[in-house]
Amino acid sequence: MGNGKAPAGIGLDTPEPIDEGTSARIGSPTPGPIGLDAKSGSAKATGASMADRIVSFARRLRGARVGDGECYTLADRALHAADAKTARDYGSITPDADYVWGTSVNLADLQRGDVIQFRGYSYERVVVTHDDSGTTTEEHAEDRPHHTAIVQSVDGDGAVTVLEQNAPDGSPVTSARLYFTAGTATSGNRTTTISVQGTFWFYRPDAR
Repeated sequence: MGNGKAPAGIGLDTPEPIDEGTSARIGSPTPGPIGLDAKSGSAKATGASMADRIVSFARRLRGARVGDGECYTLADRALHAADAKTARDYGSITPDADYVWGTSVNLADLQRGDVIQFRGYSYERVVVTHDDSGTTTEEHAEDRPHHTAIVQSVDGDGAVTVLEQNAPDGSPVTSARLYFTAGTATSGNRTTTISVQGTFWFYRPDAR
């Protein structure tokens, strides 16, 4: 599928604490509500070793193109290598499907090795700094129209570092920081505002 049409890379600076006063709208696929608006999923314990194997598989391939280069392929092969079920076990695989990758979980329960499925997702991060020389504004935006990514780390305050490919189109396996909680926070002379749009689902892979 054609995924992850995004601008240049994600800023990997440490995010400032973000107010959760504004929340992104989280959609609900056929299996049930997933994301910030959902209750905690009854994720089956799959063991740390499975999560480690999923992440290790993707990290080893950073800079490489996996299979046909689609985002789906990276997740499919990483889960298969870790003896986890893949989206093929949960439904038909079509280019525009909202794939299911396991047991649904909340953002609060997200952990490394989980899989995120995106639909029309985008975020914008604006940092305004006031100092003696005046006011400066830094802006960065990313989008993932129809995409799949693996969670490398959960960084707090709604920030998650993912491993993915084909974001932007044609790119190899890379890591990127994405945001899933909208809000504004001020620290000293810096104010950070993050806006989040679209639908995204969080899955805990299940063992075969």
